[in-house]
Amino acid sequence: MQQVIFRYLFGETAKTWLIITSVFVLLTLGIGLSRFIGDAAAGQVPVDTVITLAFLSVIGNMEIVMPLSILLAIMLVVGRLCRDNEMAALMAGGAGLGTIYRPFLGVALLVALFAGTLSLVVSPYAERSMNQLGAETAANAVKSITPERFASFDDGRVAFYAQRRGADGHLHDVFIRVVRENRDDQDVQTIVTAETARQQVGDQSAVTLILENGWRYEGNPGQADYRMVRFAEHGVRLLPPQQVDDGDEDSMSTWALMQSDRGEEIAVWQTRVSVPLSIIILALIALPIGRVPPRAGRYGRIVVGILFFVVYLNLVRLSGEAIESDLLLPIIGEWWVHIVVLGIAIYLIARESGFGQTPKRGAR
Repeated sequence: MQQVIFRYLFGETAKTWLIITSVFVLLTLGIGLSRFIGDAAAGQVPVDTVITLAFLSVIGNMEIVMPLSILLAIMLVVGRLCRDNEMAALMAGGAGLGTIYRPFLGVALLVALFAGTLSLVVSPYAERSMNQLGAETAANAVKSITPERFASFDDGRVAFYAQRRGADGHLHDVFIRVVRENRDDQDVQTIVTAETARQQVGDQSAVTLILENGWRYEGNPGQADYRMVRFAEHGVRLLPPQQVDDGDEDSMSTWALMQSDRGEEIAVWQTRVSVPLSIIILALIALPIGRVPPRAGRYGRIVVGILFFVVYLNLVRLSGEAIESDLLLPIIGEWWVHIVVLGIAIYLIARESGFGQTPKRGAR
């Protein structure tokens, strides 16, 4: 009997979790695609990197998707059992809360193992890949330029336009506007026009355009130092050197972070560990708060569960920021939040099981 109950509830919970997670992943992927497609249309990233960037961004968002999906999955299944009186039937048949809750915790444990692998191992790798791809994107800045559209570089200080692109990849009929500060900290405008332009990549992916057969106009119109120069070949830097920050906390391995005593790095690895830990705790708390009266709606307490998740998540993040600012000892860190929420979950489950309640006396 217990094996039948376990397989049934395990299957229902796993199926519901897969559906919810798939919806969240598709939504996250869609948001990422729309964002990077917009960047590609603006000439900020090459078109052929859009899908890769979108999938890498999904991995980074799984630390929110996984805990929320397991919370909603368990609450929905428990709510349906209560609404259809299946919960009452199981308990009337001799199944205790331990037998009923065991399959839910089994699914949560598998999800926690999967999410822990993503958070502790895959997510740092994805972050490093995005950093590397960003440097490569900068190195191929000309490839991301769409002819007949203006593109901006270096935080808008460089504006670029090309009429067309040749079969060799070179750009033709080029217009460039560059704004730089002079020695007096005043902005000086430089406008360059040229027949053709080709890209040259230097150290640390610094991007320079080699222009041929054009004019250079430097200075502000109306001033005495305004200059016009005709050139056969001229170089204009589109992007300064790009440094791939391998020391960024988000891209460092979890093991390397755990060897550090810096607050920023301690907060990052504690947040990564919090992902699988929060899944188990949220699964525990979803069991009692997911139970609803038989005639109540299936989604009656979903809002309560989501609000609880938001508060839980924000407390974890605020604790991480407190560690970074040296306002909270690392030994206390984010663990106090998990301990408090775990205590609430244990209390609610104990109350559901009738622990500590005085039995009512029968009527004489």
